[in-house]
Formats: sequence, C-alpha cells, structure tokens
Amino acid sequence: MLLAVYFLDQQYGPDVSLRISRNLRFLHSVTGQGVIAALALLIIACFLGKAWGCHFNPNLKFIKSRNFQISTFILLLAFATLDLFYNAFSVTDKQIWTAFFYFSSDIQAKYFTLPSLTSAIEPGILEETERYLMILIFLTGFKYARKWRLPIAVYASGILFGLSHAGNVGWNGETFSATIAQVIGVMGSGFLWAVLYLYTGKLWLPMLYHFLMDYLANLQSGWNSAGWTFSGYASDYIQEILMVGVPLVFTIWIMYGKRRAVIEENVDRLLNLKDSKFINKKVSRN
Repeated sequence: MLLAVYFLDQQYGPDVSLRISRNLRFLHSVTGQGVIAALALLIIACFLGKAWGCHFNPNLKFIKSRNFQISTFILLLAFATLDLFYNAFSVTDKQIWTAFFYFSSDIQAKYFTLPSLTSAIEPGILEETERYLMILIFLTGFKYARKWRLPIAVYASGILFGLSHAGNVGWNGETFSATIAQVIGVMGSGFLWAVLYLYTGKLWLPMLYHFLMDYLANLQSGWNSAGWTFSGYASDYIQEILMVGVPLVFTIWIMYGKRRAVIEENVDRLLNLKDSKFINKKVSRN
C-alpha cells in the first residue's frame, strides 16, 4: 500500500502532459509546476480514504472535546511558526553560535514571480496529501494497537517524508551531503506537521506551513535553485540536531495526557471507529 502511494506521487507529481502554452502565463505556471496534479492527488486521496473505510474528508469538523486545550493549540501553532522561521532564516558559518542565534533574510524582489508561488503551492498540497495517506495507512494497519498506532503514524510518516527528498541530489547543483542533510533536517518538520494535523483535524494547516516554508525559500534563492546547502561545519551538524531534536521532543510531549486524548479522538473519527465494538468494549471497561 505504501508503494502504491509513492506510485501515485510519481504519476501525478511531474504533470508534464498537462502543460499549457507559455502565452497563458498563469495556467502555464499552475500546470507546469504541478499544482493541478497536486489537487488531483488530493481528490484521489479522499476517495482512497473512503475506500479504506476512513473518513472521506481529511478536514474534520471541529468538535469541542472536554480534553481540548486552547493553550496546547496555541503552543502547537507557536512551535510550527518557530520551526518555519528557523528553517527559512537560520544561517550558519564556522562559528558554532550561529546555529543558535544567527538569522538572515535575503528576500529579493526579482523572485516575486508566478513560478516561485506555484512551485511552493504544489509541494504544500502534494506532499501533505501524501503524508495524509501515509498516516491513514499506518493508523489503519495499527488501529487496534491504541498504545502504538499514534507514534508509529507520526514518526514513520515523518521519516518517509524526509526520505522522499533523497531524489533532490543533483537538483540545480545540490550536493549529495546537502541532500542527506535535507533528508534528515525535514524529518523534524514532518513530525511536527503530522501532530499539528492530528490534533486539529485540519489538513490545510500543515499545507499552509509547508507552502510558507517553500515560498520563503523561493523568495530568497529562486524556485529553481538548490534546495539545501551543507558546508560540513560543526554549526551545520548542530543545526541538523536542532531541526530534528526540538520537534521530536515537543511531539513526544504531545503524546501524553489530554493532548494525546484529543488526538486519539480525532484518529477514531478519521478511521470511523467511533461506533466500533472495540471502542465500546474499551469504554465499558473504564
């Protein structure tokens, strides 16, 4: 099933056959950058979820749970924003302290172009849809292992999200070491965005953060530039640890108490387990 999801990505991601004449600038950019393909995958994902017995709409209706805490929701958004800021603007050099405290913005007017916009919209939709399918697959596979289904879905989907960037080696000069750094570095965002989705039940939220991260990168270096750099300084390794370690620790904290209870409720709704005999038995025993 996991292989099938990757085949869908390969089939609809490049979107070469849908390209339109350059004279129609907007439509050409939307189709040429794969936005239409990303939307196609999102639609397919809805029907796949339904076929697997899951909720059709990946965006769950908000239902105020007694376990829901506005403070946790705000903290989730704050961490997602911090992760976005750090990934977009942190800069390192030979000085170790730069991994912690040095930030620089190099947004350039010449990069405010349609391709810069649409090439950020495409992964925001496509890759978050792919993550959604991965989460569904892992949750479905371990749906009765209530202790393990959530961490497996969050961390396995995050690792696979990182590995999906392995094909970027050589892209506009991106080196092998830079690609390895990217594969590892983006796993942290993958963990965080998975938890953000499962806590809120809103897929558009991680889509928005993913889009912003890519768009800010495009505005600083252009959409067709190497996506990642790695110089091999000690600060680069520390930066990698921070990118993965901080989201990892935060998401582990989310896995406990009322925070975990909210996510479990949303998982049951996604899997349409609300009225299952298994859930009723578990409730009756408590």
